[in-house]
Amino acid sequence: METSPPSAHAKSRIVFLDYLRIFAFVSVLVGHKFGTYLVPLSNDPTVHSSVRTLASWVLPLVTGGGVGVVVFFLVSGYIITHVLQSEATTEFLVKRAFRIYPLYFVAVLMEYTIIALYGSPVSVGALIAQLLLIGDLFNTPPALAGVEWTLRVEVVFYLIMAAARAGGLMTHARRWLPLAFTLLIVLAAVTDPVPNTGSFTHGYLTIYGPFLFVGAMFYLYQTRTTTLSWLLLISAIALVQYYRLIPPLHPVWAAADFVAPALAIFWAAWFFRDYLGDARIVRLLSDLTYSVYLFHNWFFESIKVWLSAFGVNVLPPDVQALIVLLLFCYAVVRLVERPAIRLGRKAYSALSRRRAGRQESSPVSPKPDRAANASLQTP
Repeated sequence: METSPPSAHAKSRIVFLDYLRIFAFVSVLVGHKFGTYLVPLSNDPTVHSSVRTLASWVLPLVTGGGVGVVVFFLVSGYIITHVLQSEATTEFLVKRAFRIYPLYFVAVLMEYTIIALYGSPVSVGALIAQLLLIGDLFNTPPALAGVEWTLRVEVVFYLIMAAARAGGLMTHARRWLPLAFTLLIVLAAVTDPVPNTGSFTHGYLTIYGPFLFVGAMFYLYQTRTTTLSWLLLISAIALVQYYRLIPPLHPVWAAADFVAPALAIFWAAWFFRDYLGDARIVRLLSDLTYSVYLFHNWFFESIKVWLSAFGVNVLPPDVQALIVLLLFCYAVVRLVERPAIRLGRKAYSALSRRRAGRQESSPVSPKPDRAANASLQTP
């Protein structure tokens, strides 16, 4: 939640994205930590058929957390394109850094500390590469029990979009964005999967990166910057790329379909966006998205071990761990994530004031005629 008044906050908040964020983190959390309950439940003849049917419907939406991850990318593509309509390149990069890295640092350093206490942590050099999200350049395995790979893909997308903003593709040349997105996806399609520095990467950027562009296209279509044809074309190219590369690179997921359900869910939420109401609980759960994503896959098991060691057996172990995880994530949102976001705004404001001061103090050769003409042309 922001610190602005409720009325101003409600106007600035894109509510349908809150619902999608909630679905995404629930899908990933259930898929990673509770999916094993759904498989036997969907096939248990001693359970009522309606329960088995419900479990079989839910299972494809949470298996491996894949649908949730694709929804994450679609949401990110949409919101980053929206943000860059008003934020210049430097402002965007500064605020994104403070939005992503501080809480991420906390999560990675906590994981590193726990592994160091109970096992063999990665080297300091590998830890630094993980912290900076540049591990693909050094064949460094992802942190946070593997989920770090999505953030590596996100950072590449941020840099591409920041370059697009700097090159005017977010302002006066927006009509060229769909073509630029298409060329990038096609370039990835005709080259080796990226990254290709080790077996752990499996071409994640090439497979999943295009869906960030699809999310961006939704925003461009909504704001009438592009056409439905362009949106459908880029969505089709991304789908083909996914279906082409999943079997050879991820044969274990060849029988699953993450993208069709994700696109259907995003389309539905976007189409009915004016009917999705804002609510305090929706904002609260949406604000937990990033922290739950960072901590769930590795911290969940540690919580279970610690609760068992202290003899806490009030509820089933997984339920207890889930409650503690959510409370912990709420705490780090309040103590780390929100203050870091505010600090990012202050850092950019300070940087802007410093730049303005340098410009005012720098000598400028007077050009009276041009200055007068410019002042007359200013609306």
